[in-house]
Amino acid sequence: MKQRLLYITHHQLDQNNGGCNASKGFLRCFAALFDEGTVISHDMADASLYIPSHFKFCPMQDSRSKVRKLLDMYRGAISGHYYFVREHLKEHQYDVVVIDHSFTGAGLPEYIKSTGAKLITIHHNVEHDYLRDNSKEKPLLYRLPYLYYRRKAERDCLRHSDVNLTVTAHDAEVFRSWYPGIHVYPWGIFEHQDTPRPVFEPPKDKHTFVITGSLYFRQSLLPIIDFVRRYWPLVLQACPDAKLIIAGRNPAAELLKVGAETTGVTIIPNPEKVVHVVHLANYYVCPIYSGSGLKLRLFDGLRLGLPVLCHEVAANGYEKVKESGFLFTYHNEASFSEALQKLVNASIDPEKVFQSFQDTFSLSNGIKRLQNILQESFESTANKKNI
Repeated sequence: MKQRLLYITHHQLDQNNGGCNASKGFLRCFAALFDEGTVISHDMADASLYIPSHFKFCPMQDSRSKVRKLLDMYRGAISGHYYFVREHLKEHQYDVVVIDHSFTGAGLPEYIKSTGAKLITIHHNVEHDYLRDNSKEKPLLYRLPYLYYRRKAERDCLRHSDVNLTVTAHDAEVFRSWYPGIHVYPWGIFEHQDTPRPVFEPPKDKHTFVITGSLYFRQSLLPIIDFVRRYWPLVLQACPDAKLIIAGRNPAAELLKVGAETTGVTIIPNPEKVVHVVHLANYYVCPIYSGSGLKLRLFDGLRLGLPVLCHEVAANGYEKVKESGFLFTYHNEASFSEALQKLVNASIDPEKVFQSFQDTFSLSNGIKRLQNILQESFESTANKKNI
């Protein structure tokens, strides 16, 4: 498209976690469709690794003191982008502005629209569900304005954006129930680069399960502990030789204790290469039972051809993989035992699991879907103006 694009994100593109990897994929999709663009993001050592070559990089600077940040929080400036983006837009004109995650756009939608640009917001999740699970550890005086203005930022983006993009159909339905007239499209999440086809070699052990992710983050930590205590004994009953590997960043002391006390469980803190750990397994597990959005860690298993056992909440966004017979869901002990039996008795071709993953989550698929969404949305807007 021969339009000038501004892409704004608070995610640090040089980091390797769910939100940052998702943002890298989103940015690549937009870069494939727009001939000219600028990215506002946190500074990084080598931006050329993450910013498309035909886009400019404008590192976000936030020189406010801690006291100023605290005061600003009580007036709605909960993101450092609030001042920086406003100053940038005084000197630069864009046809389309993308807010990557509504939190990034706190206090900005109306100002952006006043410049004449079309506004697109990418919603990584439903903030109400996300914050309910992950904000309890923050101090009360910080939490109250933080919660209020994050939810306000989401509402403002939903109401003022020309296009709202969600990562699951479930999230889109939630937003439509709040504001029936908004333009919201389920888009998905995509790889930020082409994924090479792996070499599929069966592990030596027959019943090895693996969980990966951030092992201190509340929304991940509590479900993993619950899985070990509540569901792992059911696995051992069905498969006495079963092993469970839990690998990820900074495991909490409580998880380390539970793992040490539980038969068949091994915890690998901060593995250098997660892929090497996942290669040891036959099955991938995602026990997350709350929140919204798409649980990106399932990619770790699917891209290596592993079938997935997960809580039904974590299956949102993976409907096609489930329809293909490579994802098995549960919500209680009875449904878990049933799903486990189907999983271990299934004859699954890892090549087909990988292909199912590629069909939905490849970068090329994300580009095509974004192109269709923008064509439908922008053409609809143009037609309304001509009426």
